[in-house]
Amino acid sequence: MKKQVLSLGIALVTFSSLNAQTDRFTQDFQPIRAELTKWDPIRGEWLASSMVSIAKKEPIPDRTFPENYTPAEMMKMVPESSRANIQRIATTSAQNADSSSRGNWSSITTQLNRPSCQPTMGRTYGDPHLSSFDGATYSFQTVGEFVLVKSPSQNIEIQARQQPQSDDFSLNTALAMNVGGDRVCVYANEKPDNISNCALRLNGTPLYINAGTYYLPHGGTIRYTSNNYVVTWPTGEVATIDVRRSSQMNFLNVAVQIFPCSQSDLEGLLGNANGRQSDDFDVRNSSNRPAYMAFSSFGGSQMQQASNEMEKEYLAFLAREYARQFRVTPTTSLFDYGIGQSTYTYTDESFPRVHRTVNDLTPDRQNAARVKCEENGIRGDELKGCIFDQAYLEIPPSPRPVVKDLTSGIQMPRLDKPVNNVNGANITPTNFRPVDKVGASNDPLPIQQNPNNGEIKPVNQEIKESRIDGQKVTKPSGNEVRPTTISKPVDNDVKPSKSVPVNSTPKGLEIKTNTSKPSGGGVPSNSSPVKTTPALKGGKG
Repeated sequence: MKKQVLSLGIALVTFSSLNAQTDRFTQDFQPIRAELTKWDPIRGEWLASSMVSIAKKEPIPDRTFPENYTPAEMMKMVPESSRANIQRIATTSAQNADSSSRGNWSSITTQLNRPSCQPTMGRTYGDPHLSSFDGATYSFQTVGEFVLVKSPSQNIEIQARQQPQSDDFSLNTALAMNVGGDRVCVYANEKPDNISNCALRLNGTPLYINAGTYYLPHGGTIRYTSNNYVVTWPTGEVATIDVRRSSQMNFLNVAVQIFPCSQSDLEGLLGNANGRQSDDFDVRNSSNRPAYMAFSSFGGSQMQQASNEMEKEYLAFLAREYARQFRVTPTTSLFDYGIGQSTYTYTDESFPRVHRTVNDLTPDRQNAARVKCEENGIRGDELKGCIFDQAYLEIPPSPRPVVKDLTSGIQMPRLDKPVNNVNGANITPTNFRPVDKVGASNDPLPIQQNPNNGEIKPVNQEIKESRIDGQKVTKPSGNEVRPTTISKPVDNDVKPSKSVPVNSTPKGLEIKTNTSKPSGGGVPSNSSPVKTTPALKGGKG
């Protein structure tokens, strides 16, 4: 009995200590809140509360104003003089913070620095070619699921799935993202549930929107136009996802814009954004890297032939040692999987069977492809990647996308009271279309948001029969909703030595049901916020 009383006492003291720590951070943040509300009572209060929510990795409050901005975009609208005052307050508070609130103040400082930080872009495109944040370019003919970019401190991660189109070419066919705490996936071909041909999944649930802006619970947004998805993080990072079609399958071109000023923990295939290309292809704990930079060539025909052989050796190194350190595992994957599948289902370390280079092409084919690429504005380090795609697979040139600044040239009148048309009040049923039936075309389809009370509409399902170890498995029928956890059983035919429990969760990422209403308000006439949706909490996915 005494032990129980003692344990209860310790628990109460711990709970009180946590409350005191939270109260201290909240109290120290009040001068910043006052400065923001002095600028704008409505937008400033929302921005202040959103900054705190981002620091604590919690859902942000509803929008009560007409703009579709993320917190980072709204911060750019705050006058420089006000931001300077807030920066001074934050710097002083961060210096005086104790260990329990130091992480929160680090997040606040990062958010305040975003408007003055110059972004940089990396991307993966074609079959595929990668351009790092620091400008290094290389061909990456591999099969599997890989980390493109990851920053645990900023709650950011993007993973790409590459599948084979032939023995020597692969394409990006799916993307999985941790968007500030929300798990967003895009599937260009094979869908994980075999129920809906919807391309987009939010925390495992199919999501449809036609156009406009969709608000994610933790402050990010999704914008859609003509098979082009723009996913924006609450802290300002942007992923532009372009769905394309090759001769055999749909694929994704993906461009990622990040802010290198305060993200010192970036890693992945797109590099670390430290301003140096020389270390973008390093393998941890190894110095065994061929002395060659991809796509280089020099000298006459003999030197070019030697260069070509060196390039193939380098490509083999990238596909093996370099790729291995960024391969996704069952515990780190953000993807959805079908019954009996895991990341091993999509892994083939023996790919490619043959390494191809631009120098393997005849001069005529090179020149014809070069003309088309240059006509479409492709220049510099990405030119050879374009020539490669055009000559081998007739993939059209893919110019580097431009991320539009939605705040440029905008003047916002001061708001002294909330607007009325928030939380989907201006949504009408005419903007909604039924979910496509099973068996429909696998071509890239638009995603559409359901206007019915701001909730995600359950997907129409048909009974789908499968067999595992000779046992019949029947998938749910009717309007049942999928579980809130990620189901990732291991494919025992591929890796019998591995064992991952069903409904396993990426390490460091807690899947929970978010009972608080996520962000909404100020929406265009064809979007509304989600009311209840599984949330992905944490930043170490």
